[in-house]
Amino acid sequence: VALTKWRADRCMAPGCGVPASRCQIDHSLAWEHGGETSVVNTAPLCQGHHTVKHHGGWRVIQTGDGSLLWISPSGRQYIVAPERRLPVFRVDSAAA
Repeated sequence: VALTKWRADRCMAPGCGVPASRCQIDHSLAWEHGGETSVVNTAPLCQGHHTVKHHGGWRVIQTGDGSLLWISPSGRQYIVAPERRLPVFRVDSAAA
């Protein structure tokens, strides 16, 4: 679970900015249908997008590179790549 949230630091729905720390871990292939709990089968989704995925007519497919392909009820497709905003460390020139 921690690795899933490390891979992407935000909800992996198109345009969502909810931090992964406030997201649920979604199984791309449902656990009850044999989906394993692993980095290659899970992604962070906020509660709203988790609900939309399961009850809103959307299909979500995890691609081989860790991205999610969202397919809307009308067939429109959106690709969301895992995004990790790493902190930038700068050397303080006065201290160096």
